[in-house]
Amino acid sequence: MIDTDRMTEGAEVAAELRKKRGGGIPWMVILDGAGRAKITSDGPKGNCGCPAEPHEIDHFMSMLDATRRHMSDADRKIIERELRTYGKKLISSFKPGGGMKAYRDAAGKVRVGQFEAAVALMGQALEEGYGPEKIPTDPALRPLREDAERRLELFALAKKHVRTHRATLIDNHEEGRRIRLEGRVVDQKTGAPLSGAVMQLFHTDASGEYRPGMDAGGGAGNPRLWAFLRTDDAGRFTVDTIMPERYPNSSVPRHVHYKVWIKGRPEMASECFFDSDPNLDERTRASAPKNNFPIVKLERTDELRMIGTLTVRVPND
Repeated sequence: MIDTDRMTEGAEVAAELRKKRGGGIPWMVILDGAGRAKITSDGPKGNCGCPAEPHEIDHFMSMLDATRRHMSDADRKIIERELRTYGKKLISSFKPGGGMKAYRDAAGKVRVGQFEAAVALMGQALEEGYGPEKIPTDPALRPLREDAERRLELFALAKKHVRTHRATLIDNHEEGRRIRLEGRVVDQKTGAPLSGAVMQLFHTDASGEYRPGMDAGGGAGNPRLWAFLRTDDAGRFTVDTIMPERYPNSSVPRHVHYKVWIKGRPEMASECFFDSDPNLDERTRASAPKNNFPIVKLERTDELRMIGTLTVRVPND
């Protein structure tokens, strides 16, 4: 996949492989062992780019069908299902214009180290309809996310503009074991689903730190791995991330923090633990329900990832 805006020498590589053809970014090409193009993302209606529209997904799947050698039919089915499910949500969340230009301009400012200008452009992109769920996942924005001061500004932007109930806390370069949390936000007393609740989730990285050099000693106030989401009509949400690591030289169990904001209720802050953690002793297991700290049991599914259910119970006062 070649992104001429954000990849080092991306424009040069694209020019060599794509010749004089245009058609947007990213552009994908599958090569054979000799470096010859077997098929590209240039479909019947142009470059399918990041496939979201049905015709774009159709062409992307045809790329896989024309070239796959070791991918199983089951894996192919999972890829198509995820693309079509997320594509619908992505399309429905965008306003006309979608803020794409401002977002690309922001990424360009990040590339040259102009972080304040990048945040301003990011705010413009979100006002124009671009989804803030891309902020934690785009590798091109990692330098901006790692600037502690700018990160707090990104929190505020994401919280204001978040619309989707799906969130990812990591980009593709993040180290760690991938997990998924599928959950619901409900009323603590009645169990009724709470739609439109805004959540921020955050946790330590694979080194047990919230940000470099910062673990339990204040790091949770400005974590490097984070995302915001808004629950759907049934109070549901889905989170893709990594298994957080324990703090260095600590017996505190692995955990994911979350904050919840619902109109008419006070802000709620809590965390969840993981059933398989050997540091989760009997005392903590016994006290967790009273403290409103859920314990998540992760299970491996046919998607070859660990998935657990998280129920967030929000008090009314």
